[in-house]
Amino acid sequence: MARISLAETPHDIWVVAEVNEGSVTPLTLETVYGARTMADLMGFYVNAAVLGSGLPDVAQPLIRAGADRVFVIDHSALATFEVELWSKALADVFVAQAPEFVLFGATPAGEALAPRLAQRFVGGFIARCVSLRIDDFDRAFVGKRAVFDGEYYEVVATTGPTPQFATVLPDCFGPPYMDAARSGQTQRLEVDLGDGRLQKSHAVEFEMPRPKLKAAKRIVSAGRQVGNVEAARQLAARLGAEFAGPREAVDEGYIDESQVVGVTGARVSPDLYIALGIRGDSHHAFGIQDARYVVAVYPDADAPIFRQADVAIVGDPATVAVELEQLLSRL
Repeated sequence: MARISLAETPHDIWVVAEVNEGSVTPLTLETVYGARTMADLMGFYVNAAVLGSGLPDVAQPLIRAGADRVFVIDHSALATFEVELWSKALADVFVAQAPEFVLFGATPAGEALAPRLAQRFVGGFIARCVSLRIDDFDRAFVGKRAVFDGEYYEVVATTGPTPQFATVLPDCFGPPYMDAARSGQTQRLEVDLGDGRLQKSHAVEFEMPRPKLKAAKRIVSAGRQVGNVEAARQLAARLGAEFAGPREAVDEGYIDESQVVGVTGARVSPDLYIALGIRGDSHHAFGIQDARYVVAVYPDADAPIFRQADVAIVGDPATVAVELEQLLSRL
């Protein structure tokens, strides 16, 4: 995808507002308030963008929460949320207005729009922040977000060209102070979206996606020490199980990214998890801690995987896989 460049030097903080049943959402007001506190330290203006069709007048609550200008993009094609159309409208606005920082609420719409726009502008992006600030020296977002399902938090910063993007969770900035004495401007912007209808281009090949690992009831995983990966695949097929593995299995070419179990992949909870040739480091252990029944096969009796296993088999993983498959074939 070609990079989109801004029309002028980037400046100011923008918030993409969401409207529900005629009113600005509480998360939007909190986000505008947070943008205001950051903008005061940077000497920026705060701009809010409101998209839709037949929009009600929602400028005043946005201004009271901290917006200096409210830009209204009202177009019939924006009547319902369509990620490509909304991305196109916002990209056109940002090219013309040149924001330096852009905030979204961590909502389904915000989580769909923010990474797409960050990719189009090749800008930095942080998702689902529980706290957020702007580093005025590096001119970057610095955010804290939960990892490992909230077991601990990490602090990350954006890099790269502007604009910088972030999505924020509720209570990231705290309750907004609604200043009734604040004044601001409202401006309507025109965007070219045509009639908003999708056009047929050409036929494409399509395969039905596999069930997500998180929903799988049976999983057979193969690690670097599996020996014969085809034996593991045949066992998975016999059991009607999903085939997966730890991160190392991607390096070996056994699986792709969608099949990784562990910290950098999926955290799974199958009724049966068979680990073949997986030593069981902490990254993989995190991914299978919710599995109900774990069968582990590994040649080293001291392998960490055995501490999580309900059944521990010390032996050659491929040989055991073949024998299990043959036993099952007789049932």
